[in-house]
Amino acid sequence: MQRNLRKKQETSIAISDTSPLIALKHAGLLEKLSLLFQGVTVPPSVMRELSVKEKEYFQSLDFLSVEEPREKRIVAVLKTIVDEGEAEAIALALERGNLLIIDDLKGRKLARRLGLKIIGTLGLLKTMKLKGLIKEIKPVIEKLRKKGFYLSNDLIDKLLRDMGEK
Repeated sequence: MQRNLRKKQETSIAISDTSPLIALKHAGLLEKLSLLFQGVTVPPSVMRELSVKEKEYFQSLDFLSVEEPREKRIVAVLKTIVDEGEAEAIALALERGNLLIIDDLKGRKLARRLGLKIIGTLGLLKTMKLKGLIKEIKPVIEKLRKKGFYLSNDLIDKLLRDMGEK
């Protein structure tokens, strides 16, 4: 079954901020991103954030790469609105025209205003379920909440209803 899923994987690279990658790791689903995308690219500040406690783990993922945004002035402007990791991820997504994986509300709003396509952790879980990579979303959400991740009740209720789990 893994081979068939790999044939169906998206042909794009996604740019990611920190929190969705940490959430997926805690849910035991991070490696499934390699079945959704050809790869995931993070800016250096995101890799530094990921590497605080688990440097070897994140650096060992063959689908995860690091790339620095070229436009430092754009990063500097974005950093006046969002944190460094989000600013670099948004700048990199703007430069490359890639999908941005981001959860932070302020960062999501900014990315949308800049015309970027975005997806968050819940959107990735929905995609994983639709592609048959996970059977249910609800247990994953419960696991994330136990780990201390904040997830909006309204968004979760809507997602679970949409996916036939409520």
